[in-house]
Amino acid sequence: MNVAIVTLTEAGLETGLRLAKGLGGNVTVYTKQAVPDGIEAKPVEGRLRDFLGILWSRHEGLILIMAAGIAVRCLANYLESKYRDPAVVVLDDQGRFAVSLLSGHLGGANELARRATAVLGGEAVITTASDVRGLPALDLLARELGLKPSPPARLAAVSAALVNGRRVGIWAEEPWLSRCRKLAPELPCFHMKSFNGSSGWDAGVLVTALRLTDPGPRWLFFRPAQIVAGIGCRRDVGEGQILAALGRALREAGYSRWCLAALASMDIKAGEPGLLAAARRLGCGLKTYPAEDLAAVLETRPDLAFSSTVQAKVGVGGVCEPAALLAAGRGELIFRKHRYEGVTIALARAAWW
Repeated sequence: MNVAIVTLTEAGLETGLRLAKGLGGNVTVYTKQAVPDGIEAKPVEGRLRDFLGILWSRHEGLILIMAAGIAVRCLANYLESKYRDPAVVVLDDQGRFAVSLLSGHLGGANELARRATAVLGGEAVITTASDVRGLPALDLLARELGLKPSPPARLAAVSAALVNGRRVGIWAEEPWLSRCRKLAPELPCFHMKSFNGSSGWDAGVLVTALRLTDPGPRWLFFRPAQIVAGIGCRRDVGEGQILAALGRALREAGYSRWCLAALASMDIKAGEPGLLAAARRLGCGLKTYPAEDLAAVLETRPDLAFSSTVQAKVGVGGVCEPAALLAAGRGELIFRKHRYEGVTIALARAAWW
């Protein structure tokens, strides 16, 4: 983690330098005090509020050795969300208490506070409800598993049910079931095959790539980004047309759009505006391949769709299926080529899963 330590007093500078040495790695100390020769610290330039705004965008973690009130007033205008804000820890200048102030879980402030007190011998002040109760943080669990919470807005509702002592369970496919049991032993975990609805449970998490009926507002899906969509399209096909075709393909295949890892196509489509816009909208990358790479896949897979018309137009007899397999690391083709009004779609499950 790239960390900035900001100090205001002489005692704070001494504590900050000691902390930086103990933390190691990429840590920079800034101070309002005059910096003596030979001291590895940089000056705080200009108003503290403005200077912290600069550090806010440059660092993954901020340790502010100052009063919590000063920190809050200076940072208030920079707050966005727990998904984007850096970790912020407030420390007194004697190093007695390290308060995890912002982005405790996803940003890593809780862990940063613990690391700071391990160096200084103080006490970490953690106020996130799950940590206080010794329960797993669902946002951290998703990150540890490498999965996407869907829809993300429900994290708060499910987490609230958990910390309020409601009946919350996890149903998961393998290999995530065994991982959930290891990472969240405090929660009941079951195989996805045993899930038969929300009856008897107040909230829950379903770990699956499958498209399922939504059990309710206090239920959350953890989605593996394991599906690659191979796409062929006519020139100047619009974003909406591509997204509509992709949505139909995913529904017919029975998979959630949150499981998309990437779109894939031929290299002549690398600058196609509609395809690029669709990838941006979906939050996934676009991978493209030259004709010879696609042709090599077709040679080794005679079962794949081949079109003489496509061969004549672009120099290779198929695009969406071989592109999907290449982007999936030669994974499994799970949805064969389908045509949807100027767009062809094929889906592959990535080999890394």
